[in-house]
Amino acid sequence: MAPHGPLAHARPAYAGPAVSRFHFAANQALMETGNVHLVSGLPLPDAIRTTNRIGDLDPGLGRLVEEDWRSVYAWDADAQVLTQTIDGYGRHLRRYGGMGCVLLPAGFDAPFFDAAAHAAPKPDHAPADFDIDTGALADAALAAAVDHAFAAEAQTAALIVIRGGRVLAERYGSGADADMMLASWSMGKSIAALLIGNLVGAGRLDLDAEAPVAEWHADPDDPRRRIRLRDLVRMSSGLRFSGAREPAWAWGRGAADHQLVYSEAIDSYAFSIGQPAQHPPGTLGRYRNCDIATLGALVRRAAEADGIDPLLWPNRALLAPLGMRRMTLSPDAYGNIVYTGMNYGTARDWARLGQLCLARGAWRGEQLVPAAYIDFMATPAPAWESNPEPLSDFHHLYGGGVWLNRRTAAAPAPWALPEDAYNFAGAGGQRVFVVPSLDMVIVRHGHMRGVEPDAHTNAFLAALLRVVG
Repeated sequence: MAPHGPLAHARPAYAGPAVSRFHFAANQALMETGNVHLVSGLPLPDAIRTTNRIGDLDPGLGRLVEEDWRSVYAWDADAQVLTQTIDGYGRHLRRYGGMGCVLLPAGFDAPFFDAAAHAAPKPDHAPADFDIDTGALADAALAAAVDHAFAAEAQTAALIVIRGGRVLAERYGSGADADMMLASWSMGKSIAALLIGNLVGAGRLDLDAEAPVAEWHADPDDPRRRIRLRDLVRMSSGLRFSGAREPAWAWGRGAADHQLVYSEAIDSYAFSIGQPAQHPPGTLGRYRNCDIATLGALVRRAAEADGIDPLLWPNRALLAPLGMRRMTLSPDAYGNIVYTGMNYGTARDWARLGQLCLARGAWRGEQLVPAAYIDFMATPAPAWESNPEPLSDFHHLYGGGVWLNRRTAAAPAPWALPEDAYNFAGAGGQRVFVVPSLDMVIVRHGHMRGVEPDAHTNAFLAALLRVVG
């Protein structure tokens, strides 16, 4: 695909009023709580209890929000706007039907794109695509293994185990059910990677070529022009982009660059593309949202080049063929899909994506993503093998849009699964595990405030393998 020009939508000069850590934290609390209430459908008090991060910054304010939530939140059903006011600071989140919710820019009553055109509700869920192994569902040993994942403090909402295309186990908890559109957080990064794979398969993008970001090619001396598409998919572009684990003084504002898309109404694609180079591409593995946002911009530009609404293209290219009728990919205030965190679907929706990867990109006779690209996703990124920025015990080796279960010189394989396993991952312990050697897909969803969810999931995985081998 040839480089395209700047995204074709209006860019008001809006930088946002948020300046302090409190303001950014309050905005993020509204984004998280509001979406879990309005998209997932949890009652507002439960949505607050399972997401309330303002208490991480100020425990007193956290208690206020939970105990006096009626004075903090106000719902305008006619405008479909949820207003949050904490310590005198107010912001608005607006729901647009099947598109989900958008944090409104301060002082505006609508985002900077035609959101009303996407306000229609999503259709009903597709019929079940998976056979049920009724014997496994009744197996007491398997049920006991699943109990590990549902320890009360983990706040697990959904768990599905599929082997050979048949459901071995499926359970819901913490207020969730099979139809609930659950938060995925950064599991959406894997959707972005798969959409790029679709474009690679169509011959419109080349993994080995320089990324076709026009802004990086305007100046022949711009070092960003050397960033290849594969560097972006592997989160090793080298762009300067502050992370949440860096000291706050390095952020330059009240939130790290990595968190800004969740805590202010920015143009996340333009903000990411506009960052300067800091490291040579492909030399440092760093978990940064800028690389995925840039991939999102490439997907958007491909849709616009075809004259297709970019908010509808992912559904046409990937989701609809998989039977995912209600998956919600919410945008920022400029109409850019936030693949790094604002994506909601059922556990079975995510299982379909896992099955697509297990089948190396094929679905019902159609090759939606090239098999070789799926293999690329599951291959260690060289920069993460040689020079990774530490993240956590369960996130030490990245592939291309997924986390791997390989041992490295610095760390053992993190999960109680074979080393060919890889996973989509999101905050709060969201996981889709793909295990080719076991012909297995495992989906786990949970609420953000769960305690040690990955440890509970790992205990479940170890017990699961003792039962099913």
